[in-house]
Amino acid sequence: MGLLRDWHYVEKAVQIPALAELIREALIHALFVRDDRVLPRDLIADLNRVPPVTVKVKEDAEVRKLVRVLNGQESTVSLGLSAEDYHYFRTQLGVGRTREFGVTMRPRTLLTYDWIVPEQRGVQLDFTGYAGIEFAVDGHRAIAQVGALWKRLYDEASERGHLVPFVPTVPLDFAVGDALYGDAPFASFRGGFASYVNALRTISAYGQRARIGFEEVANYGTAYDLLHAAIPLAGEFFIPLSAALRLEAKPAARKTLTYGFDDPAKLSAGLDRLCRFGPGVNWVHITDAVAAKILRPATPPEASTVQVSLGATTTGIAAKEKALDVAMVGFKAKSSETPNPYDVSADAYRKTADTVARSLFVGEVRVPAKSFGEFLGKVRAFGDQSAAKAGAYANLQETGSVSTYPFFSAPKDRTKVYDLSKGVRAIVTRTPGAAFTSRLAHLWDEEPNFLRRMSLVRSLKLEIDEAHVVQPLISP
Repeated sequence: MGLLRDWHYVEKAVQIPALAELIREALIHALFVRDDRVLPRDLIADLNRVPPVTVKVKEDAEVRKLVRVLNGQESTVSLGLSAEDYHYFRTQLGVGRTREFGVTMRPRTLLTYDWIVPEQRGVQLDFTGYAGIEFAVDGHRAIAQVGALWKRLYDEASERGHLVPFVPTVPLDFAVGDALYGDAPFASFRGGFASYVNALRTISAYGQRARIGFEEVANYGTAYDLLHAAIPLAGEFFIPLSAALRLEAKPAARKTLTYGFDDPAKLSAGLDRLCRFGPGVNWVHITDAVAAKILRPATPPEASTVQVSLGATTTGIAAKEKALDVAMVGFKAKSSETPNPYDVSADAYRKTADTVARSLFVGEVRVPAKSFGEFLGKVRAFGDQSAAKAGAYANLQETGSVSTYPFFSAPKDRTKVYDLSKGVRAIVTRTPGAAFTSRLAHLWDEEPNFLRRMSLVRSLKLEIDEAHVVQPLISP
C-alpha cells in the first residue's frame, strides 16, 4: 500500500535544509497536494513520476523471472520478450546495473487515495488476469489468487456449500489482493480479514517462492507468526500471489434482518447489546440514510439501518431471530425482505459498486459501538459545514468496535481529500476510544511509541527485502 515508502520519504524530507523550518504536518500537506510553492523542483518530480512499465501477470513464473531481472540476478534477455517488447522494456527502464529498480502491485480497486510517493524506477504488476480460485475437497478452505474478485469467491463458495465469512464494509468490486496491497476493508462480526488467512503464497525479493503460514491450518499459538504480523503490510515485504483462506460451512438456514433506527442513542445501545449476542451472527452492516439510498434506491431509507446476517439450523433460526429482536430493542422498523448488498447478482453488485465508488472516502475510523450514533451525527454536521454531504458505511465486530468508513459528496482532488481527512481527525480526537487509521493519520502520528514501531517495521522490511525490489524505500 506504500505506507512505509511514504513514511520513510517524510522522515527523510524533514532533514532537507530547505524544508527544516516546516512543521511536520505542513510538510505532509505540501507533499500530499504537490505544492510547488513549498517543495523543491526535484521533490515535485519524484511525486509526479510513475512506474514506466506495467506487466499483466498471468502466471507466477513471470513474476519470478521479472524480479530476478530487476534485482540483477538475470539479464533482460531471459524475459523471453519479443524484439519490440524487449526494446520497449529496456528503453523505458533505462536498464543498467548502476541503478536500482523496484516493483509494485497495482490494486484493482482503491477505496481511498493513492500513496503520496509512487514507485519511481521500475515495474507495476497488474494481476487482473491472475484470478484463479481452488476450493479444498476435504474442508472449508480455498486458495484464491490475488486477482480473483471477492464477489466471485463469495458466489462460487456458496454454490459448493461454503460460506465466505468476511465481507467488504464498503461494497466495492474488490479483488482478494486489494486486502494485501490496497485498502479493501474486509471484515466479519468475529474478526477482520487477517483472521481468515491461513497462509500467503508469495515471491520474495530474490525471485524465490515463499509460503508464509500453513495452508491447511491457522498458525496461532505456534510462537512463529510472521504471517499475521505482515498481512497489514504484506505488499511491502513480498509480492503476494495467492491467499489460503479459511471458509466456514454454509448454514442450513440463513436470514438477513434489517432494522431501522431514527434515534442515535437507541442505535448505539442496540449495537452495544448486539456485541454480546453470541454465535449465529455472520456480519452486521450499518448504513446511514445517504449510504442506504445508494445501496437500495427503491427503499425509503431510515436515519440509520442495521442489517444482520444470521445463520443457524433450520429449527433454530426462529429462536435466533427472537433473541436478535430483544438485543436490537429500540428499532423503528424491521424487515426480513430487504435485500443485503452481497447476495445480489454479480452484475447488480458491480453496478451498485460503480455508484458507491463516486464518493470520496477518507479512510477507516474505529469507534466504540456505544458512541457510534453520536459520532455519525458529528460527521454529518461536519459534511454540511464543508459543503460536502456526508454518509457512512460501517461494520460491527463482537469486540465492541464499529469499523466505520465516512464518505463525502465532493470532488476527489487532493486538497479536498486532505481537508476532509483533517476534519474527520478532529472529530475522532474528541470521541473517547475512537481511532483514525487512514494512511494520512499514520503519517500525522508523532506519538513516540508509534514512531518506534514504524522504525522497527522499516528495519524488518530492509532485512526481508535486502535486494530493495519490493516497493523499495525512496529518499528525496
